[in-house]
Amino acid sequence: MKILLVQSWLGGDGPPVYPVGLACLAAALAPGHEVACCDPNVAPDPLGALAQKLREFAPDLVGVSLRNIDSTNTRVSTSYLPPFAQVLNTVRAGFAGPLVVGGSGFSMFAQALMARYPAIDYGVYLEGEGTFAALADALAGGGDVAAVPSVYRRENGRTVFSRPSAKSDFADLPAPDFTVLPLAPYTAVPWGIGVETKRGCAFSCLYCPYGFLNGRTYRRKAPERVAEELAGLKAQGLGRFTFLDSVFNAPADHAAAVMEAMVRRDLRLSWSAWFTERGLTREFLELARRAGCDTVIFSPDAYGDAALRALDKAVTRAEIDAAYALVRDMACFDVSYNFFKNPPGQTLRDALALLGFIVRARRQLGRRAHFELSSLRVEPHTALAARATAEGIVAPGADLLEPVRYTQGRTAYIEKFFDMLLKARGR
Repeated sequence: MKILLVQSWLGGDGPPVYPVGLACLAAALAPGHEVACCDPNVAPDPLGALAQKLREFAPDLVGVSLRNIDSTNTRVSTSYLPPFAQVLNTVRAGFAGPLVVGGSGFSMFAQALMARYPAIDYGVYLEGEGTFAALADALAGGGDVAAVPSVYRRENGRTVFSRPSAKSDFADLPAPDFTVLPLAPYTAVPWGIGVETKRGCAFSCLYCPYGFLNGRTYRRKAPERVAEELAGLKAQGLGRFTFLDSVFNAPADHAAAVMEAMVRRDLRLSWSAWFTERGLTREFLELARRAGCDTVIFSPDAYGDAALRALDKAVTRAEIDAAYALVRDMACFDVSYNFFKNPPGQTLRDALALLGFIVRARRQLGRRAHFELSSLRVEPHTALAARATAEGIVAPGADLLEPVRYTQGRTAYIEKFFDMLLKARGR
């Protein structure tokens, strides 16, 4: 079977990011399938390039990956659903066969998207490698599609879900096939190419869907295998990448083993990753630097202990300050921070302390310090969605396809103040 894998178009919003999900799907498909990929986000004429690929490749099956449905936490939200609809329309204009949609964005809103877009024949729910490969085999060989787990399908005018599947053994999955698309269009972006060392997240942050998407148990890739994948990417011209793990240094022993394997291979690649402040040590950061890390990313999200507890963050303000002191004193990293403007538990004193922290970091680190101040986007399958529903911010059963922002009511003026600051800076 000829299978065309497509990354959904973002409508020109933001720089392109290599579609690692498509690389994972391509690697997991049986050798008997012929696979091609298309990413409209790197084409001068995105929809024209997709239409041309459909004509030239003449696929038997098309899979579309929807990674995000909007720009999530930015001050001015951009919906990716209109360009997604244009992708579906472009596919349907030149293709009458099975159209499958998957990806994290689809899985978060699966039933709502199946209902809104009748062009979709099948939906791959959650982790896609095993499910998509089994679905492709069933479609190619006339098998029972209904027997494939984690698949949405149309049946007599209704959307039907087969059944959930167990999480895969990540160690047994094949390495992503990074040859399905050239790396060059993505290398200009510091985070444009991502590599996984594990899946799953043991943290339970109030707003975060990662536990739903990837599970709460860590499924690790062997450190030497990570280093081997990076060596292969370097041979393709890679000079810089980012680790895709939700939190790279948890568990710390696995992260350290990965970095030691990178040092042994003498890869000389630059990289960034998301770190938790809890348990971070100078020894760990020194190893990270030897392995090529040049940017440490933190997402404490609040700068007061009450707000940190309300967000279910596994960190305290003292730990945030201690981790900052480490990266400041080492003077060899860029450091990026993500904070929410007005999370639950926020106080005016905390907001003023956060402003002071930003000013201090900018004064001490200069251009090496970077800050993002975001709004809380209510997403399904999160504790925040339940909280927002209980507080009457979200209607029971709402599909949340249209963004709903959560801001603490009694200090809503803090969010407005931060919005004015960001607008004045053109953000």
